[in-house]
Parts: sequence; C-alpha cells; structure tokens
Amino acid sequence: MIDLVDEARLLTLLRGRGAEREAAVRELFELTRTSLFGLALRMTGRPDLADDAVQETFVDVLRGIAGFRGDARLTTWLFRVAVRASTRVASRARGREEVLPDDLDAGSRDPSHSATQRDSAARILRAIAALPAPLRAVVALSALEGLAQTEVAQVLGIPSGTVYSRLHEARARLREALSVS
Repeated sequence: MIDLVDEARLLTLLRGRGAEREAAVRELFELTRTSLFGLALRMTGRPDLADDAVQETFVDVLRGIAGFRGDARLTTWLFRVAVRASTRVASRARGREEVLPDDLDAGSRDPSHSATQRDSAARILRAIAALPAPLRAVVALSALEGLAQTEVAQVLGIPSGTVYSRLHEARARLREALSVS
C-alpha cells in the first residue's frame, strides 16, 4: 500500500498546515481509497455504506492525526480507523433495506462476467455481511485485504491468537452459510 519512507513523509505533511497538508491528504486518499473501500464493503456489506465509511475514516484521520503517536505504521492505524468507521456506519444502517449492486466488481465491464459469478459474489458478500462485526473485521483484513495475522492483530488491537480463532470461526460460519442452498 504505502512504503515506510512515504508514510514518514506523508505523516510529516499531514501534521502540517496549508497547501502541503492538503496535497498530502489527497495523496493519502489516492493511495488508500481502494483498499479502504474494499475493507469497508466487506464490513458493511453495501457499497453505499462503504462509501460513507471511507468518508468517515478520512474525517476521523484528519481529526486524529495530531494525536497519532506512531506506535504502529500509519497504514495500520488507518485500517483501525476504517474498521471503527465501518462498524459505526453498519450499526446506524441496521434495519434499513439491504441493497446489493448489480455488478459487484464495478471496475470490470467484461461481458463474459456471467450472472452465475455475480450471484456467487453476492451470496459471499451477504454471508460475510451476516457475520458478527469482530469476525467480519478479521475476514476483511486477513482473507480479503491480505494482511498478515500479526498486522490484523495490530489493526484490531487484539492478540494474534484471537485473530486466528476468529478467522477459524468465521470460515466455519461462512462454510455453513454457503453450503445451504
């Protein structure tokens, strides 16, 4: 996502003022928006809510950047903020009608992308969205974003063993949910 040198540079600029800070905010957004949207989509289950969560993430990041101590990488902290924002957005949306997009892979306009693939993707997305938030977060960060177990633990502020057990439980629940036809 962002290498350590760019993280240090961006962090310095984000803590500043004026045009340099604005440029750093735009750069951070450009470098992370796809990953954050993917995480938020897995956490909320809906593209509209994922958009809201990404917006809230950046608002929270801009408000909290001065207090960022640097105990973890900037990207680790950013994912942590995104998980919290996604959880808040999903909680507020509980009870609203779930709307799944016609094409879950908005970047793909390939006509060979069959209805069966879209149906399967929608089923998987619904199954992930039905998981409790702690399990959804581990699945989104580990299996879908590709973070290592130790990175997931840092993002969520939980022990590594808890990441493993939550991922194991989430996979079992997903297998069960997806085996029912």
